[in-house]
Amino acid sequence: MNIEVLILHYIQEKRQKPNHANDLLDYIQNEYVNGKLSILQYRSLCQDLYLRGAKQTTPG
Repeated sequence: MNIEVLILHYIQEKRQKPNHANDLLDYIQNEYVNGKLSILQYRSLCQDLYLRGAKQTTPG
């Protein structure tokens, strides 16, 4: 999965566009915890989102 596909999934589920990379980061964290993303997908997306300015907002 790439960022463009991630954004499409986000919009489809949330019915709105993400306002910031942090929105997408929160979304993929939830998807990973729920078993919808593999660790490789999660890490790849995290790395890309961090490069786009995302910052971890939850402890851990």
